[in-house]
Amino acid sequence: MRWIGDTNLSTYVQNNLPVYKDWPKQGVNYLNTVDLCRDPDLFWSTVMWYARIADTTQSRTLFAADARGFLWAAPLAFKYQIPLHVVRKKGKMPGELISREYDLEYGTDTLEIKKINKPFGKVMIIDDVLATGGTAEAICKMLHEGLGIEYKDMLVTVLLNIKFLKGEDRLNELGVSVLNLIDIHE
Repeated sequence: MRWIGDTNLSTYVQNNLPVYKDWPKQGVNYLNTVDLCRDPDLFWSTVMWYARIADTTQSRTLFAADARGFLWAAPLAFKYQIPLHVVRKKGKMPGELISREYDLEYGTDTLEIKKINKPFGKVMIIDDVLATGGTAEAICKMLHEGLGIEYKDMLVTVLLNIKFLKGEDRLNELGVSVLNLIDIHE
């Protein structure tokens, strides 16, 4: 694999990121990060970007948002041999679950996670895009209220942070930190 250096990675991602106007509804510009996986060098480089964050923060547990967060979290869990917990949309997992309804940019949904009883320490929440923060906030509140993880021990990591939608502000108000590769301002 060819490593795309840090200074070039954000530019390379932006140049290879398709934007679908008015999808899934009028007025939404959908950034399709899944298309980044078509380029093995680019995908590997973005996985390694997340890996460096895991290294520096010493996160020992990963939580991945349904479903694009899974793409980047699974290789990290394998690389570091640490637990990966998936946060799924309602009706996708059996067993004893914790649920939380949340608002999206274009509707509402419900997230679920398996009920787990164990100490966690620092955790890394992986997704692809942070927009209004509804999904990330729901995950953080579920982890805090349902699993007892302190907000200060959570780190939300995303490739793209759509700054003008203020999702990062919502998470910071909870005491959750955010790290991202690219800021989108308009």
